[in-house]
Amino acid sequence: MKKQLNKIVLLLLSVVVLSSCESDDKAIDQVFDGVEYGAVLRKLEITSASYNLTDLNSAFSVIVEEQDEEYGALLSEVDVYVSKNGGNEAMAFTVPASAFTIGDKGLPVTEISVTLGEALTALGLGSDFGVGDEFGIRLSLKLTDGREFSAASASGSLQGSYFSSPFFYTSPILCTPKPGDYVVDMQDSYGDGWQGDGIKVTFDGGPRDAEEVFIGLLSAYAPGGVPISSGSDTLNVPEGTNGFAWEFTGDDWPGEVTYQIYSPDGTLLYEAANGNPGGLTVLNCL
Repeated sequence: MKKQLNKIVLLLLSVVVLSSCESDDKAIDQVFDGVEYGAVLRKLEITSASYNLTDLNSAFSVIVEEQDEEYGALLSEVDVYVSKNGGNEAMAFTVPASAFTIGDKGLPVTEISVTLGEALTALGLGSDFGVGDEFGIRLSLKLTDGREFSAASASGSLQGSYFSSPFFYTSPILCTPKPGDYVVDMQDSYGDGWQGDGIKVTFDGGPRDAEEVFIGLLSAYAPGGVPISSGSDTLNVPEGTNGFAWEFTGDDWPGEVTYQIYSPDGTLLYEAANGNPGGLTVLNCL
């Protein structure tokens, strides 16, 4: 009789366990019902976080790892968008899947770099940029099945310490003088040069530390009475210079004065036009 009772208890326990498993399975199904598997671009390292005002080739660079439900097999391409100070964005370029290599975790890895020049070109800004401006860089991941993931689809969990996949980054413009020759093109609409000291440049650090240099269009007629309406000068910024400050010191006839300043790589850093020669604080790096 005792053996029969034990068999009945064991049978009842088995029924309870099986019933419990079936209930748990249904609960799990409910939890995952409607969940869509996505994809991320996990940030491994930001190798360059800011732009240099005087270097068109300075870049924002980030190393990312692509993860999807097929371990990278669904990767198609990454579109790179840029914006300035939270304004309208434009696509800079596309990174194809072929630009990725397999990393140490068996997933696709690449470094995505956007130069200052590429950002300016994409946005059509020309010389409309300066110290304090901040560029946004947004990545949009496209999969071979047509799905697309970007900042709008990145939840808080994807921006945490491990996944760290915000899809959106910011890069400010800083001012560290690029060594080399800076070219200043000068004009005077009346043709008699500038009546003042022109542009004063003060060096900080390096071989020319504390040196003051004045750049100006001669305020007199050339020999033979030929009007002076334009000219050009070159300012050398040596290696090791920590900073410099540019200042337009004034002119008796400022409405006649225009000029352009170019960095060693040809970037137009500042343009004084329409009789408004001031505003050079945008170039101050002190």
